[in-house]
Amino acid sequence: MDRFEQLNRGNLRGRDWEDVAAAVTDGQGKSSGGKSVEQCKNKIDNLKKRYKVECQRIAGSASASLWPWYKQMEQIMGNSPSPGTPKPPAATNDKARAAGARAWSSVRIRSTTSRSGTRYPSSGTGHTTTMVPYSRSTPLSNPKWKRVLLKIGGTALAGEAPHNVDPKVIMLIAREVQVACRHGVEVAILMGGRNVFCADSWVAATGTDRASTHPIGMMAAVMNAVLLQASLEKIGVETRVQTALMMQEVAEPYIRRRAIRHLEKGRVVIFGGTGAGTGNPLFTTDTAAALRASEINADVVLKGVIGDDEYGCPPRSNGSAPFEHISFRELAARGTSKMDMTAITCCEENNIPVVIFNMLEPGNMSRAICGDQVGTLVDQSGRIT
Repeated sequence: MDRFEQLNRGNLRGRDWEDVAAAVTDGQGKSSGGKSVEQCKNKIDNLKKRYKVECQRIAGSASASLWPWYKQMEQIMGNSPSPGTPKPPAATNDKARAAGARAWSSVRIRSTTSRSGTRYPSSGTGHTTTMVPYSRSTPLSNPKWKRVLLKIGGTALAGEAPHNVDPKVIMLIAREVQVACRHGVEVAILMGGRNVFCADSWVAATGTDRASTHPIGMMAAVMNAVLLQASLEKIGVETRVQTALMMQEVAEPYIRRRAIRHLEKGRVVIFGGTGAGTGNPLFTTDTAAALRASEINADVVLKGVIGDDEYGCPPRSNGSAPFEHISFRELAARGTSKMDMTAITCCEENNIPVVIFNMLEPGNMSRAICGDQVGTLVDQSGRIT
């Protein structure tokens, strides 16, 4: 039990974890292949997270937990609280256990908030921010999509001089993503950088080689990604930035399995942009979004556009509102979509639907992420007449 108390307080170091892994391996039998130190650490982290979720669920529903590991975790977590954290009350029956869990849950939440302030300090707000993987904690409904890739063009972020980024738009996006994460949706975001530097416009004005100017747009996209990461973490959403460019000081290198693991843990993953999203120049952010969506097994690509200009889709023949549902082939045949045709082809081949919607309308983004009817749905089945 002393070892488990040290484990809960995070006091195990180096050789101690090797002893834990060896004990688990002996318990399972060497024929099973055993467990590594990293696997043991991940298992402990997952058990702790599940225990906290169970405490919150019991506090809200006043019912006993059916999770087989609950009593064991209650014994471990209850007997070894962190310094300054009171011990959970003892419970003699299910009703008393539920009441105790409610009180204990609130105590642990307050304690977690106070500890996290040293790692993620707030800037000038007078309070601390707790980093919460929402998709693992508080699902509020039954969203249509489990994992989405949200494509945000740099044009939507443009601010007035002398700023290249509108802070109101950045915070709008952050809050909308926060709402979606609370619904249990795994969110990946691909950022553009056109608000800082547009390579195509520069090439048109100067005749410079495109392959030489596009990397500047890649770096601009990473700048936007870091700004959005800071905004998300300010409101308590765990976020990671990944880029195919080598920027170790500000972003992780793009590794497909690591990105998927971040999403599974409830973190938002932000990819760079054009080349920072794909690692190559001369490709649009739409193409990068389609590629990354295919790699991380996203259920849908959500393309946010500016304004109500029919979401980049053509109106009906009688001039009424644009289609709510249209096929990839018909959209390509009309040739008036704002979405890059290479990206449309990639999504069609990988059977990934696309939703094109007005991202600056408050509430639209979170509704689109959760699968509500917003904007125009593009998929294999064709339009609804």
